[in-house]
Amino acid sequence: MRIAVIADIHGNQLALEAVLEDLSHQPTVDQLVIAGDLCLNGPCPREVLDTVQKLNCPVIQGNVDLEVVNEAPEKGVKKRTTVAWTREQIGQTGIDYLASLSLSHLVANPAGNDLLIVHANPLNQEDAIFPNAQDSTLEHLLGGVEQSIGALAFGHLHIAYTRLWRHLLLADVASCGLPRDEDLRAAYGILSWQDAAWDAEIRRVAYDVKAVVKQIKTCGMPNVEKRIKTLLEAKY
Repeated sequence: MRIAVIADIHGNQLALEAVLEDLSHQPTVDQLVIAGDLCLNGPCPREVLDTVQKLNCPVIQGNVDLEVVNEAPEKGVKKRTTVAWTREQIGQTGIDYLASLSLSHLVANPAGNDLLIVHANPLNQEDAIFPNAQDSTLEHLLGGVEQSIGALAFGHLHIAYTRLWRHLLLADVASCGLPRDEDLRAAYGILSWQDAAWDAEIRRVAYDVKAVVKQIKTCGMPNVEKRIKTLLEAKY
């Protein structure tokens, strides 16, 4: 069994296209899952939603998807202006689609332990699972995960890593459209069940970042300089 997971596209259509092209050249996967944060903070939110919907695969709601839905009332002015622009781009149909998304997806594994896919963690959409998280933090976030689940795939942090915690393989597939691990390449993950265990491969895919910078400058979105800085620095 092979499951591909793409997270944190953030309106970066060129990165998404590059990832899907790379995936098409890999050994066949049994399922593709999109793990949230589809369109906020990028120049092509409508195009990304169109592409994702045409994939006809499970899609999970991320924290910024919810912000697009509820207009992020608790956030600052800059975030709210970006949310407002994104809502204009995707229209009410796109907003309703984001509101309809589920919070997790379970891949049943007849041969062994199941795979659970979430955006940030199994409890909520906000708290990141850091690669160096203490056992007490992991116990809080993951302690309730069923024993039948052997692997957890997620994004949100935008930093690629894998880690074994107790019986769980943790796989942060990083970000397709907005990496934060100082690697400008788009990222996604492929989780494979083999030899009675889960294994995770985090793939990196080069794409035309300069073209995305040009899109940001010309698409009309607000806070252009911040968006470009985040994209090009690829770090927190």
